[in-house]
Amino acid sequence: MKPMLPAAQGEMKYKVRPELEIVFRSACARSHENEERIKELCGAGVNWSEVLACAIEHKLTLTLYEAVCAPDKDIVPHQTREALAEIVHITTRDNFRFLSEMIRLQALFETARIPAIPFKGPSLAWIAYPNFVQRTCADLDFVVPQRYIPEAVSLLKTDKYIPQFSLNEAQAGERGPVPGQYAFAPTEKSCYLELHTERTLRYFSHPLNLEQMNSRLLQLDIAGQHLRTFSVEDLLIMLSVHGAKHFWDRLSWIFDISQLIKAREVNWVLLLQIAANMESTRVLFLGLYLAHELFGAALPQHVLEQCRRDKKVKWLADKVLEGYVGDSRSTIGVWPRAVFRFRSSDRYWQGLRHLVRLTMSPTESDRQTINLPRFLNPFYRVWRPFRLMREYGLGLMNRRAKTDLAIFIPTSQDVVEQMLWLAEVAPGDVLYDLGCGDGRIVVTAAKKFGIRAVGVDINPARIAEARANARQNGVSDLVQFILGDAKKADFSKATVVTMYLGADGNLRLVDQLRSQLHPGTRIVSRDFLIYGWEPERNESYFLPNGDRTSLYLWIVKGQESASVGTTGAISGASRST
Repeated sequence: MKPMLPAAQGEMKYKVRPELEIVFRSACARSHENEERIKELCGAGVNWSEVLACAIEHKLTLTLYEAVCAPDKDIVPHQTREALAEIVHITTRDNFRFLSEMIRLQALFETARIPAIPFKGPSLAWIAYPNFVQRTCADLDFVVPQRYIPEAVSLLKTDKYIPQFSLNEAQAGERGPVPGQYAFAPTEKSCYLELHTERTLRYFSHPLNLEQMNSRLLQLDIAGQHLRTFSVEDLLIMLSVHGAKHFWDRLSWIFDISQLIKAREVNWVLLLQIAANMESTRVLFLGLYLAHELFGAALPQHVLEQCRRDKKVKWLADKVLEGYVGDSRSTIGVWPRAVFRFRSSDRYWQGLRHLVRLTMSPTESDRQTINLPRFLNPFYRVWRPFRLMREYGLGLMNRRAKTDLAIFIPTSQDVVEQMLWLAEVAPGDVLYDLGCGDGRIVVTAAKKFGIRAVGVDINPARIAEARANARQNGVSDLVQFILGDAKKADFSKATVVTMYLGADGNLRLVDQLRSQLHPGTRIVSRDFLIYGWEPERNESYFLPNGDRTSLYLWIVKGQESASVGTTGAISGASRST
């Protein structure tokens, strides 16, 4: 499979699906050629549901809106323009909410004398983007020294934030078990929040020296408030490590680096020195190289030459870019993941040591999948490699299909009950759960109402769990679990459809929901809208742990609106009257 590499004039060297190319070009520098190519792609007929889904997935909705919805442009169907405007409105509102909360929390930490430094999120948007709202913010991130975590956790709990980790992890100190991040669920007025420490940021080859980084902090003045964030040089390394951690799965992570280089003066000598001291030079070069190749980030000639001379950087970049090519993506197996991380290291023994540490250091995901008594905690080191193989597969031959609808996050039984109640499930219904995970919605519907229920999921491990769940609850004769892509499933027999996907996942199912479902069919989505469709009802619930969730209900009214097809717009087959 060939990777996607633009030539210097913006011409695509290898073919990608047109929906993603529109999103990609919308983030590139404005040029006549880019604008003409976007216009050509739009005129050739694209699936606008997929265009919007790609923009949400890669966090580039605002650049897409600016590129295709300008007053002088008439290249987007009216319904799609409305849906994109709705997305931009919600994103802009949320960005300002995140910014306000970041400023408030920073003042809270300072009053408590807790050295917390905001990074990514609103602080990065403020210093790197010409328009603050261009960068989509999904949560707030602060870096806090590990020794201050107990105080920070106590402060945030008092402020009504809800910890998503155990008390042992909050008291970890220098040796106890730590999560991947100290995550907090929001209450009604707060935001998703993550605290990171020198111990949780485990994808760096060495623990971060926060004292040195604090000596280089960048001063910010936001709405009359004085804040500090990491220096441009430290941020470039942190963004590169974060992108490599996720195999650069999202274009916006590369776009962040290009925007930061464009907006701020970089001390390139200092940057390379810091990267060398942290043994993260190759990871940095990969981030810089991708930013240059895709978005034209201006690198000094000697830096660009070093990136190009390193054959491993080119190999790694090709692997990243392969992920953007084609109509379907695949899960990266354990072996390719290990090779990618090993080749990202500066030196052989450093890479081997780092790889072993990542493989054998348990996270909260390992502790959640198997509950062991405290004295058996060391066993998690043995369990982790097996969990990774089960989750991702070895990846030696066939690559496992990867969902582009959502990651698996279990739905609590309380929310399952509320979703079924909102859908008014009754005897005689047929329920389809798209992205069924471990099957708890399907099993509950069959057990409580005696109805036929079907779950669809692309992950074999989840399907195995779902079938075991059905056997344990004695409903195997009423339920069916299908291993496959929900985008290719036939759920035309459904009278109830449930979903807990991302907003992009919902959009990728719009055409099927409209074409397959009959009038009267109820659709319930947890936490995510179907943009362009007005919900019949919107209910919010507070869970026993204080977390808040939103449920949306649509009822199919008939096919009075045009079908999406490849050129149609996203509009309301289920729009309420």
